[in-house]
Amino acid sequence: MSLLLIPLALCCSVPVQASEISVCSLSYRPKTNETAFAAVGSSLKIADETCTNHYLIIPFDTVSNAITIPQGEYRAVSIDEEEVLFTTDNGAGHKVKSCPVCDPIDYLVIRKNTPKTLCVKSALKVNSCAVDDSISYVVTKKSHTTEGLCAPSLVYFGRDGNTLKFAVNDCSSISKPTLSYDLSFGDEIRFLDEQIKILKADNKGIFYSRMEPPALKVNDLLSREQLEQELKTKENDKTVKSSDKIASTQNENRAASSEDVQSESSAPTQNIVENNGESMQ
Repeated sequence: MSLLLIPLALCCSVPVQASEISVCSLSYRPKTNETAFAAVGSSLKIADETCTNHYLIIPFDTVSNAITIPQGEYRAVSIDEEEVLFTTDNGAGHKVKSCPVCDPIDYLVIRKNTPKTLCVKSALKVNSCAVDDSISYVVTKKSHTTEGLCAPSLVYFGRDGNTLKFAVNDCSSISKPTLSYDLSFGDEIRFLDEQIKILKADNKGIFYSRMEPPALKVNDLLSREQLEQELKTKENDKTVKSSDKIASTQNENRAASSEDVQSESSAPTQNIVENNGESMQ
């Protein structure tokens, strides 16, 4: 049985291009160089996904002898050379319905050769259209953000002396806390292509910041010059740490000497005063 849309008002819009149907992007928290806190057992990075899509906006309920199109926003789901298909869900839980003895409606449709005409496609792939310019609608672009999605990340599991313990969350499961970093090698750690600066860590949680991505990515091949530079950097780091250790020892020695001098200067002294040939202490 064919379907009939009752003419309503004005309308219209031009179908969008295939590449513009849906575009999604991920952003991460904390952002680069932001300081954050993660409690023991929580991930050091989470993702937010923002998707931009085209929607068919129906400004008010449309009722005919055959179908009902509730007011709302209908998301674009597909496009080909001939038509753009929109979902039948208006975003508020209400769907386009056909009459009880008619085929169920699978999609709202805008054809490229008749962009001012709204059609429907039934479950049996039958297209039925309203009269041109008879239904009021607008196609517009909107963005929606889903927050708090999983991102592959380290999960903090406490501190043992100078060693930080982590598990790995690969978004399918969380491993046992078998990954560890020794802070005696520095307060900057790396996991895959993620670099993190440790500010403070204890049994409650960890204060940290995400750093700029490293220059050398996972499995990068090094030229001889790059390798020599890396080795030189490592030697310089050793020299700096050695100098810091010597300076620290010297400062401790100076502090100890200063304490000895203060101790001596504060010791009681004996004053001898001569009076009539006698000595008094």
